[in-house]
Amino acid sequence: MQRSKKIIVASHCVLNQNAVVAEEARSPGVMKSAVDWANEQGYGIVQLPCPEFTFLGPERPPMTVEEYDTPEFHAHNRSILLPFVEQLKVYQDHGYTIAGGLGISGSPSCDPGKGVFMQDFLALAAEKSVHIDFFWQIPNTEDGLFDPADANSVYGPVATPERQ
Repeated sequence: MQRSKKIIVASHCVLNQNAVVAEEARSPGVMKSAVDWANEQGYGIVQLPCPEFTFLGPERPPMTVEEYDTPEFHAHNRSILLPFVEQLKVYQDHGYTIAGGLGISGSPSCDPGKGVFMQDFLALAAEKSVHIDFFWQIPNTEDGLFDPADANSVYGPVATPERQ
């Protein structure tokens, strides 16, 4: 079978809701609607690490963007992101398309527009010349149902450091 050579980058909890702060989980396991959509599109999924889980553990309290926006958290993000960005660069250099990213609307870390981790990810990707221009998002609803035809599931073009 011919591979699609198309990849999306997904926030960790798209494939593993067990990493989410308990009060914020939108699914018991995977975000099935998003995974099914990615499969229908022929996208492979590169799962990013969960920065909150690796920084503070599974019993962490809910926190805000401002509480995560610290030099220590930014340094942590860069250290856990580097291997993933390097992997994406290898894919890109070998003719694969990084079709976009899939973030979590409302997350202090993984919201495509304001999440601390996503901003660090996009900055590091830009430094390494990895092109990620578009994001979808799991909507900030109780069930987190992803539907790319719904505006709540589409973030759109991302502001990368070279475009700001």
